[in-house]
Amino acid sequence: MSTETKITHMTTRQMTEIAILIALATGLEYLSMVMPRLPQGGSISISILPIIVLAYRHGLKIGVISGLIFGLINWMLVGFVIYVHWIEGPVDYILAYGVVGLAALVFKYKKHTATTFAIAAAIGGLLRFIVHFLSGITIFSVFTPEGQSTWLYSLTYNASYMVPTIILVAILGFIIYTIMEEQLKPSE
Repeated sequence: MSTETKITHMTTRQMTEIAILIALATGLEYLSMVMPRLPQGGSISISILPIIVLAYRHGLKIGVISGLIFGLINWMLVGFVIYVHWIEGPVDYILAYGVVGLAALVFKYKKHTATTFAIAAAIGGLLRFIVHFLSGITIFSVFTPEGQSTWLYSLTYNASYMVPTIILVAILGFIIYTIMEEQLKPSE
């Protein structure tokens, strides 16, 4: 019985595009650092947009891997900061940005339009919010003010920057797709 392994190779162009868009995401995150940051981290940022573009152009695998790589770079950018436990970095950075790449699933099942792109961007942001929310109720529960529900504290804390981020990314995603539809076409 023979087993075949399908090996796919990326072109130099694809690797370059991935590197450039991860660098762009890093630059956008760096620019967001001038915005006010919350005490245990978090700020309004459009840095997930390049990850959404990679998920759109290259699919689920590249979208998730690019998000994971950007999450690691982003964690390095803030100096591998740890407030409570070592697991918070891998969860709040690497996993949180990795799930953004799952937005590729929207493109797989929906017609490619500016609205679909905006919805996918919002879903990517929502998935990131869910990871931060769960991290807040598990890892960051020590910061919950006395007498307040941990889940409510995590919900309001993370929503305070993620809701504006999701709205901004969806609007900008719609605009970018509208302007650059031809250039954004998925790679073959």
